[in-house]
Amino acid sequence: MKLTKLTSALLVSGIVLTIGTSVAVNTTSVAAATVVSETAYEKVMSFTKADLNNVTGSNLSTTSINTVYSAMKKQETWTKLGYTKTEAKRIADRISVSNYQTVGILKDIVANEGLQFKVVLVNQPNYKAVNVGTIGEVVTPEAPITNEEDTTPETPSNSTLSSVVKEIEIEIEYKKLGDIEVDYEVKSNGRIKAEVKNKQTGVKIKDAAAQKAVEDLFVGLDAKTMSHAAIQDHVLTKLNASKSGLKKFEFEVKFADKSKVDFKIKY
Repeated sequence: MKLTKLTSALLVSGIVLTIGTSVAVNTTSVAAATVVSETAYEKVMSFTKADLNNVTGSNLSTTSINTVYSAMKKQETWTKLGYTKTEAKRIADRISVSNYQTVGILKDIVANEGLQFKVVLVNQPNYKAVNVGTIGEVVTPEAPITNEEDTTPETPSNSTLSSVVKEIEIEIEYKKLGDIEVDYEVKSNGRIKAEVKNKQTGVKIKDAAAQKAVEDLFVGLDAKTMSHAAIQDHVLTKLNASKSGLKKFEFEVKFADKSKVDFKIKY
């Protein structure tokens, strides 16, 4: 038997990641965008590579990523994509303070034709935010199903995340449900040691699969600028983890520039 594997992050049962996810909703074309979903408090829109090319005037490629990124920091780019001036300014401001994340997303889109740029506008009564990421499907070559455990010790990475982060530790404890742990460390030789454990689903992955899962988890997450509540909400949403019954949410990221984001929320 053979299995067509989606992006390794999707191998984690119970983990729903932005990248590699097919959204089962009715979509409607608006201007140069696609409305993925829209409620009173949240609007999700996606843009193809062609959409970005049209509004930025550049052909998105490995050599033009910075040019496209510069255009995406401008309000007028987003008004061309169908947003109001107020919405466009919020998005442009968000892009401006999220250089490594946005550039990383654009690199992923260049490498994978099935991916689109996703923008999530959150408009809750007491909380407003703009999140960016990818949406679509990445298909890897067929591989035989095997019961053998992947024993590859540590894997090298050229990802954007590994260039700015040295260590990530996330612990989510529940009063009754199983806990979730996420670990990611960049060794001095540049190799990655990663592990994701979900006791609710009984799934445990490490090495290359876990590395991909963690890096995808951080797409759209700007730990330095987002509030603790927003970080928690982002992580729980990406992991498809319950927001009820929480006992503790612990988050720590050590950056390459020696700065750190470290907090704990107890219930």
